[in-house]
Amino acid sequence: MQLTYLQFHAVFVLPVLVGLLYLLPRYEPTRRRRGAVGLGILVAIAFAYTTPWGSFMISQGAWWYGDGAVFARHLEIPLGEYMFFSLQTLIVGLYLYVRGFDPAYREGDFARLPRALGVLVGLGMLAGGLYLVTLGDSYLYLGGLVAWVGPVVTIQWAVGGGYLLREWRPWVEATVVPSLYFWLIDRTAIEMGTWVISKQYTSGLAVLGLPVEEMLFFVSASLMTVFGLVLFEWVLDYDDQTGTLDRYVPSMIMRRLTPGRVDEPEPEVRGSGSSSRSGS
Repeated sequence: MQLTYLQFHAVFVLPVLVGLLYLLPRYEPTRRRRGAVGLGILVAIAFAYTTPWGSFMISQGAWWYGDGAVFARHLEIPLGEYMFFSLQTLIVGLYLYVRGFDPAYREGDFARLPRALGVLVGLGMLAGGLYLVTLGDSYLYLGGLVAWVGPVVTIQWAVGGGYLLREWRPWVEATVVPSLYFWLIDRTAIEMGTWVISKQYTSGLAVLGLPVEEMLFFVSASLMTVFGLVLFEWVLDYDDQTGTLDRYVPSMIMRRLTPGRVDEPEPEVRGSGSSSRSGS
């Protein structure tokens, strides 16, 4: 039996999203607001960054969809896939918040070594992915995927590599657990014919029938999402302690993200008649 893309979401994706919403702890208002804003930003980034890559891969024939599985497309991408951009981001993000993490900035989080190593890994992924693409059709998906992820990893580790290294357990778990589920339902969708992965444009390596390219896609997308969320809150906590972002971000936005902050009072002017040191 073949499911349409929208039926696939109804059966395998939306129930998980609802379950995570039910399990979500009641964070205090500031963290709830920051989490919601962070998720919204990442959903927007997922659309903007994944659309051109996905459109190119589909147009090249890296994967396609079963007859009748989709009913609307834009830039080669079906409506169901656009929905997946947001639903996967939300599921991974909500799992992270159900699991919990500490966004606190601590001295040493801007250490140069982990940031530099992360940048080197990210740039290596970009270069290595582009090189794989040149080896032939069978590396189009794998090389294109690795090259697509590399710039994001570079930026994320350049910003907060020290923090990511210090607080590695939350992002590892929040990457692995959702990825395992996405592997399972992806394998099911392939088996049912909802979508088909090209043999010409993949390496031929598979685990239990699931191409390694698909496995790496879900790990990569989950990892970028988790990095984005933990770094978003970590940067805001850094600003709570230092006020650094106030110079670059409009005060209206910062007040929404940090409602508990009290503005510093205006400095007292010497000789003012309102001085507390009056001669009364």
